[in-house]
Amino acid sequence: MKMADKMAWLIVNHPVEWRQTRQLTDEGVSQAHPLTCVCGRLCTGLHERSCRRFINKVDSETVKSLKHLLPKGA
Repeated sequence: MKMADKMAWLIVNHPVEWRQTRQLTDEGVSQAHPLTCVCGRLCTGLHERSCRRFINKVDSETVKSLKHLLPKGA
């Protein structure tokens, strides 16, 4: 499965866990980079909400955290 497929499966089959874990991961990634974003720009709340690199990082870390919920062989 590709990352997008894994995300879609988790969102459909485990929406509560996805939302909770994604929120915690978002906060964790944001705190790990206090001054500069993952992309290297100045880290502000507005920038993080629209930064594709930041969003991708949060999504991939969330999928890694929830990989135990994915179907076997995914």
